[in-house]
Amino acid sequence: MKEIILEGTDNIRDFANTVNKKGCLIRPGKLLRSRHLHTLTGADIAVLKKEHHLSKVIDLRTKTEMKDKPDQEIAGVISVWIPLIEEETVGITHETSTDKNAEKWVLPDMRQLYRKIVTDDFSINQLSKTLKTIVHCNDGAVLWHCTEGKDRCGIISALVLSLLDVDRETIFEDYLMTNQAAVQRADAAMKMVLQKTGDEEKAQMVRRIFLADEKYLQAAFDAIEEKNESIAAFFANRLGISEAEKRLLQEKCLLK
Repeated sequence: MKEIILEGTDNIRDFANTVNKKGCLIRPGKLLRSRHLHTLTGADIAVLKKEHHLSKVIDLRTKTEMKDKPDQEIAGVISVWIPLIEEETVGITHETSTDKNAEKWVLPDMRQLYRKIVTDDFSINQLSKTLKTIVHCNDGAVLWHCTEGKDRCGIISALVLSLLDVDRETIFEDYLMTNQAAVQRADAAMKMVLQKTGDEEKAQMVRRIFLADEKYLQAAFDAIEEKNESIAAFFANRLGISEAEKRLLQEKCLLK
């Protein structure tokens, strides 16, 4: 995994050189993950196009989130909108960090949110669309993102890495890398809630929601394996990812 240093955003990386169970490396300039692209600078766009060969962006956010922070338009790059959850599911999480009405926040059960994303019929359909879009992106790099690049982006990343036969330890390592960028926003949100409400317990809960926690992603994997015989069965039977599509992704993205 390679962190991409940009001026206008953070929590963006290329899966380049991630090693799978067979010792194969992920090719550079194929698979990118990120938070929103609203604040990209011209220089950032040049880096993504020239150094990382960006050709397609998948926006996993709801319509409201997109309107709040629309992605920068990037000439020559295809943008695809595949909201991973329904509008009413977002709730008050780290994804709505601009909301200053802290006293009105209703904090979600993050493990339940992760479970829902991999079991809810709407989200299952969107997961399938997203993965198939990634599989069939033939030229350059595909980048997927949500608002902060943690939950929805994290689940898609975990599934893509699973299709590439990357081990769970490495998948969790990637997921937790988000905290390197998120910790300052988590601390700021905690302070804001404490100032607004005086409720230290709620402030600490908000901070935890802003950060990646392995228990959240583990809840998604547990739900997948409870509802299906295996993650392989989940890909085949629930998401409709064929063995041919899995091979296509591996041939395209792995250095043998």
